[in-house]
Formats: sequence, C-alpha cells, structure tokens
Amino acid sequence: MKTDPILITFKELRQAVGWLGILLPFVLAILLYALTCCSIQDSISQYYYTRMGSYLTGTLCAVGLFLIAYKGYPGENDSKFCNFAGACAFGVAFIPMQLNVGDVPCPDCIVFFTQGDHWWRIFHFVSAGLLFLTMAYMSYFKFTLSNEETVSKGTKKYTRNTIYKICGIIIFICILFLLVYNIIKHFNPDIKINTLTFFLESVMLIAFGTSWLVKGEGVSFLND
Repeated sequence: MKTDPILITFKELRQAVGWLGILLPFVLAILLYALTCCSIQDSISQYYYTRMGSYLTGTLCAVGLFLIAYKGYPGENDSKFCNFAGACAFGVAFIPMQLNVGDVPCPDCIVFFTQGDHWWRIFHFVSAGLLFLTMAYMSYFKFTLSNEETVSKGTKKYTRNTIYKICGIIIFICILFLLVYNIIKHFNPDIKINTLTFFLESVMLIAFGTSWLVKGEGVSFLND
C-alpha cells in the first residue's frame, strides 16, 4: 500500500511541534544550570536574557514556522487557527518581557537587563496568552474531531480524544491560575512565589506538546 507523502509531512510537523514544546522547559533549565550553575528562572520568558536566550528564541521561531506551515484538514479552519498561533509565537519570541534587576532570583545568570517599554510587556504576555489559548482550543475542540465510523471502530480514538481534552483542560486551568496569580501580585507586590510561573508554563508546554505528539502519531501504542 502506497503511503501519501503529504500525510507523512503533516505527521512529522505535528511531532516536531510536540517535541519542541515538551523539551523546551527541560532544555532551558538543565543547560543553563550546566553552563552557569544557575537555578531555575521565574518564567520561561526570563530565559531570553540568559545564555539560553538564543535557544529560546530559535525554538519559538521554529514552532511558529511549523504552525504556519501546518494546514490541517480542509474546511475545518485548522490553518487559520495555526497561522494565528504561529504569529503569536513570533510575537513572544521577538517582543521579550520587560526585565529589571530586582525581578530575578539570581542576577548573575542574566546576560543583560532592559527597562524596555510598558507596552512591550503587555504585547508579550498577550501574545503568550493567545498562543496557549489557541493551542488549548485546538487540542480540546479540533483534535477530537472525527467521523462516527472511525470512533465506533476502536477504543484508541476514544483514548486519544481523552488525552486531547485533558491537555486542553490543563492548559486552560494553568492560564487561569497565572491570571489570578498576576492579578494578586499586581495589587500585592510583596506576594511572590519563585518559579511558580515557570512551573505552570512548563506544564502548559508539556500538555501542548503531548497533544501534538499524539496527533502526529508519535506515540505508537495509541495509534490505530
């Protein structure tokens, strides 16, 4: 039976996006520690200002390109959602968060600081939020689509759909936690939980990556 090369390309794109998302927080934390013995930063975005900044920017650009290149299924608007998410990934990559000296747990880890512009900070966080919201929507509502015949023939599709929904819910919950935490911190600056943002962002990246990896048939025992 001849395999459609277009389907292979779609699967490879999905798997690439999945692995990039899953590995990003681990690579950032482990390599920065190996290079400088620095502890985990407060957020993923903060690594932009460390020696791992180039890796972070490169990974976000790669994810953005893959998402824009991904067309999905005809008539399902997958391409529009992914194009939007890809643009948001570029926004996160090229408009970094504002970082001041007092914002970091270990200033020695930081290569440079910037006062930046208040609107840069807003644009960065809005881009990141919209990226994760779009990916949560894709995972919960788009990846679970299938015809009734496919679903009724086996339980593996049900299992995959359950994973997609769990991943989408996890991302939504983490976004909600981050929103509440930042609102509280805005009105009570003394309240700060180091690495909480990094932890929640890492959970979202792993959930995001897992849904794409499963969708790309990168987990063999879940494939039909």
